[in-house]
Amino acid sequence: MLFTIGYSGFFEIDNFIKVLKENNITVLIDIRTFPYSKTFPQYDNERLKTTLKNENIKHMFLGEYIGGLKIKTLVKSGVSSSEELLKDNDFKDGMRILYKLSRKGNLCIMCAEKEPFDCHRLYVSYLFYKRTREQVFNLFPNRRETISETIKRFKSENKLDKIDIDDEKLISERFKLLYKIQNKREERYPETYHNLTLFEKN
Repeated sequence: MLFTIGYSGFFEIDNFIKVLKENNITVLIDIRTFPYSKTFPQYDNERLKTTLKNENIKHMFLGEYIGGLKIKTLVKSGVSSSEELLKDNDFKDGMRILYKLSRKGNLCIMCAEKEPFDCHRLYVSYLFYKRTREQVFNLFPNRRETISETIKRFKSENKLDKIDIDDEKLISERFKLLYKIQNKREERYPETYHNLTLFEKN
């Protein structure tokens, strides 16, 4: 089974570990492009790896396969659906690894953002759900949602529930918008944005 989590919702790493254990997570996969955080140093790669090892949770890094920069680059090149992401061999290999590991126990992919609709892990988890038809859960500090519940909540919060738009299209348009906003920030504040993203990256 596949789960997703964003560590920015858990300043205290003890609460982060607690949620993982409550959901019987056996492997945590970091899918940030660069596994470091200036704001949340407790989630830097080496520190997180040590913490997880002490809690008997395996750790793996797949940012080079299914990281945020990978997906952003593909979207900017014209990819407009989760299926099209699989045309990239590295991304496809990353998804294969996820599937194989999910056969062995509860697997959780981790990135920074608390809200899945602000994070590329939604694209990854949606494709996993679409291809396998296995349930995917998004984890939060005090609850968990199925991917269908997350999409339904997002539509309701943004008054999109009355609009005839399928989930694939919604997710695609969301990421085009997010990356368009990021691009404008990069163009306006190139030095500031570069320095910031050395630490806070998906």
